[in-house]
Amino acid sequence: MRQLSRVLAITVALAGLRAPAVARADDSTLAALLARTKAVAKEVSKIRGLPVKRAIPNDVVDRAELKRRLLALAAEEKTHAQTGAESLALQRWGLLPLGTDYEAMLVELLTEQIAGYYDPDTKRLTVSESAGDDPQWAEIVLAHEIDHALQDQSFGLDAFQKVADDEGDAELARRALVEGDGVVLMYEVVLARKGAAAPWSNVEITESIARSMDTPSVGPAGAAGATGTGSDALDRAPLAVRESLVFPYRAGFSFVAALRRRQPWAAVDAAFKRPPRSTEQIIHPEHYQADDVPIPLAIAPLPSLPPTEYRRAHSTVWGELGFDVFLRAHGVDPAAAAQAAAGWGGDRAVTFTLIADPRAETAIGIERSEWDSEADAIEAAEALVLAFDHTLGGAAIARSDLRTTWFAVDGTLTWVERRGSGVVVVTGAPATMAGTLPGEVWTASPIRPAATVRARRGG
Repeated sequence: MRQLSRVLAITVALAGLRAPAVARADDSTLAALLARTKAVAKEVSKIRGLPVKRAIPNDVVDRAELKRRLLALAAEEKTHAQTGAESLALQRWGLLPLGTDYEAMLVELLTEQIAGYYDPDTKRLTVSESAGDDPQWAEIVLAHEIDHALQDQSFGLDAFQKVADDEGDAELARRALVEGDGVVLMYEVVLARKGAAAPWSNVEITESIARSMDTPSVGPAGAAGATGTGSDALDRAPLAVRESLVFPYRAGFSFVAALRRRQPWAAVDAAFKRPPRSTEQIIHPEHYQADDVPIPLAIAPLPSLPPTEYRRAHSTVWGELGFDVFLRAHGVDPAAAAQAAAGWGGDRAVTFTLIADPRAETAIGIERSEWDSEADAIEAAEALVLAFDHTLGGAAIARSDLRTTWFAVDGTLTWVERRGSGVVVVTGAPATMAGTLPGEVWTASPIRPAATVRARRGG
């Protein structure tokens, strides 16, 4: 998901952002829409407070052309390799069903959901032909994409969104700022045309708008739950994929609305100069204001996984959102999952594959996290144990206050272990590594000094 969407600033046709289509747009409707680009850009510039520094090229594409462009993007060597690595990791962690054609799923999902996009590389704004089914909605899509163009002209979106490939949580946080800016701007355009003031000082209203962008709930294995309609690709997609797409809009909207609660758009401009560092900062804007710095964690080479036999196929940071999604996708109640994830301090998740057999089924997943307090770590570990109890096809062979181990039906081991404010999860490990790998993970990712915890929370 990240690799196909990170390069485009897109508007998606999410519930709560548009009305149902009333008729199919004809060429004259779309031509009239694009003819208003200059006028709408002037309107957006006035509301958003960003100058129009140069003309914004634009075009309209139908679904077939949009899919062709997405397929071309997916086929680029780096994107294809990174999407494959992400797919393997998601399958290893049970966030995608085994055997999923992840790349094809993403192309189908984005083809269906993209209402328009702005490409920071070409500097071109594109509107999907399907957005023109509702002329009023199409013009708001146009405003959203013009906002992205003005962001790019003022802040440089390509450089802004470029973070290390193994920093998925930080990249998602930046994307949330970009898209949240666009969603808030959309609402302010609509309200300004009605002569109404923005309601961001009213927390109940902003929370109601954010809830309207929620995705359907899912149970274990990513199957659509009772609230899903099953009518489109978004409803059918596993929770991790849907949240990756929806989070920047829903949570990004709440984040930007919080910045705008008592401040002008200049406060959002400042966030482009001091970007949010994590999804934790997006979910809890007060942590952004306090510059609540994530704990950087790395996992050094492990003797039990020699480079002659194992390859580090994927590395990322889950972040608070990632933990929350992992728990929900594995059967933990959403409220309990959010509560358990809220004490997140930092993490690193690495997936290793056998060089001779590089499949998700034979891969080993290792996740090392640090929490704001020992109590938070206890809560997180208990939630992780509950998640694996729900989903592992095997029995827990050892349980204690500090460690739980499961022996899966495929003969591999999974364990959750806590030491102080740190937690380690390993899944898919051969039983022969039971005596060595647990200690190696802790040694390869030492617990941070207690002073770092105090710095995060101002203690």
